[in-house]
Amino acid sequence: ATWYARRAYSSSTLGVEVFNPSGQKRVVVTKMLPGTRWLDILTKKLGARVEVLTDERFAPTIVPNSAIVDLIGEKCDGVLGQLTEDWSAETFNALKSAGGVVYSNYAVGYNNVNVDDATAVNIAVGNTPGVLTETTAEITAALTLAAARRVVEADEFMRAGKYLGWLPDLFVGKLLQRGTLGLIG
Repeated sequence: ATWYARRAYSSSTLGVEVFNPSGQKRVVVTKMLPGTRWLDILTKKLGARVEVLTDERFAPTIVPNSAIVDLIGEKCDGVLGQLTEDWSAETFNALKSAGGVVYSNYAVGYNNVNVDDATAVNIAVGNTPGVLTETTAEITAALTLAAARRVVEADEFMRAGKYLGWLPDLFVGKLLQRGTLGLIG
């Protein structure tokens, strides 16, 4: 297991968790991310101080721009944000004013990012293309099987207490054996 020097930190407005407090660059992250590889790269390879927003007010919801601007503060080199956030002039201007140079979207796409607004203040924008290719294929296979075998209908039937015993045609569904399935995209 990888361990980090960490401490809970709460500014006057936001609760954050700090990793590598003596780091030379400051990177803020708007939600705790799964795994530790991202944190290893930022703290050990980049040598950055990483501050993750942990404020309970925003745990179950989308972080509003006002909180992102507060999180960026007066000195920030980069932000790792979420696809649910609105990254446009307000947030990019705050990042630029704090000395920031990069924003990365924790998402395959970037339709929540106004690239023109980032370009206007010379902020580089990144995303994570390709990371969901296998996941999408697996979910497609799971949904195909669930639909063909009527899994959701059968589950609802059972939970409603309607099952009285086995029947030859009860939720038989469609047999996929020897069939052809085409996936496009």
